[in-house]
Amino acid sequence: MNLAVFFILFFALLLIGVPIYMSMLVPSILYLVLNDMSLLMLAQKCMNGLNSFTLIAIPFFIMAAQVMNSGSVTNRIFDFCRSLVGHFKGGLGYVNVLASVIFSGMSGSAVADVGGLGQVEIKAMRDAGYDESFTIGVTAASGTIGPIIPPSIPFVVYANYSGASTGALFMAGILPGVFMAIVLCFMCRFMAVKTNSPSSRRATLREMLQSFRRSILAMLMPLIIIGGIWTGVVTPTEAALVAIVYALIVSGLIYRELSPKKLFQIIMDTIDNTMPIMLVIVAATIFSFIVSYERLDTILFNFFTALTSSPTVILLCIDVMVLILGMFFDCTVIVMLLTPLLLPLAGAYGLSMTHIGVIVVLNAMIGLLTPPVGYSLYVLNSVTGHPVSKIASWCMPWMVPLVLTLLAITVFPQISLFIPTLLGIA
Repeated sequence: MNLAVFFILFFALLLIGVPIYMSMLVPSILYLVLNDMSLLMLAQKCMNGLNSFTLIAIPFFIMAAQVMNSGSVTNRIFDFCRSLVGHFKGGLGYVNVLASVIFSGMSGSAVADVGGLGQVEIKAMRDAGYDESFTIGVTAASGTIGPIIPPSIPFVVYANYSGASTGALFMAGILPGVFMAIVLCFMCRFMAVKTNSPSSRRATLREMLQSFRRSILAMLMPLIIIGGIWTGVVTPTEAALVAIVYALIVSGLIYRELSPKKLFQIIMDTIDNTMPIMLVIVAATIFSFIVSYERLDTILFNFFTALTSSPTVILLCIDVMVLILGMFFDCTVIVMLLTPLLLPLAGAYGLSMTHIGVIVVLNAMIGLLTPPVGYSLYVLNSVTGHPVSKIASWCMPWMVPLVLTLLAITVFPQISLFIPTLLGIA
């Protein structure tokens, strides 16, 4: 079984709707069998793919976000943001972006942002009379900030397979995430004028202080995670466990919104959300092994080195490649498939794997808004009831600020590397 047949079978299974992990696993097993390789190798590779201390952080961060999102935390954050910027024209668009920045410090997942906080944001904007295209577009676009600002599940997966420091990746995502938020706010201003969006009543100082007091404990969680990693007190995996403990204390003991029944449901939801990621990691591990065994990394390396000697052009080529893959694959799959292929290029061109990690994940986040397999589009479809095609058309204008951000981060690596360099962990 050659590599061409391997990929044809993979894409065929994907196109007929077979789950992504099975689409990778089936051709991988057939490849091993037809090439007289031991299936024991399959079991070993799969176990090695999961045997990582770094990956333990994934279910921890998922559960921490589930706990904080189980009660009124989402509404508290949204109300605080509305008290700050809701009075501007199109103010709920700015609220949408700002709330996503804060919530991203809890979830580490764009889909969790769109599916959780997004429901609150969409309802508020609809009730206020905002244009539906503005409402859906900004909700989808702001959700992409989630995995860029730490914590980030894609960064954890990338670190595990690239050898880059998880802490460095987390710190590298802070400025790009802020940059994304600023650019999206400019887009909000443009859309507010274009759609003649309303504004809310300006909150009084007392109302601001009250909303701040109600939300301060929830907003401390990202600071605890980032601060703990920043100071070196905890590793990213340990920070995930600290986040769970803090979330349980805040939601269970202080807000008193966490009953035993609800906690059990949170644990089950965490398992439901973790298992697909782990299944993809298992399948992608053996899939990546076959790609490496066929020396696709060498083919790619020779192609790019013959194409150009400019590191910037190489990074732009990576952007194009990941943007195309993002139309079909989940971020976890993209990270696991591309990372082994990009390592030789990084060494040859003197590129930072931390910087590459940021642009790969941001590329994959843009892919969440692109058909035919944009996961955020399908989440918004279930939340709003609009057809996926209509949602995709509303998201298209919001691709402009996201792609501009991507280009800026690609061409100017200092945006990503400034904080890690300052801390000596770049």
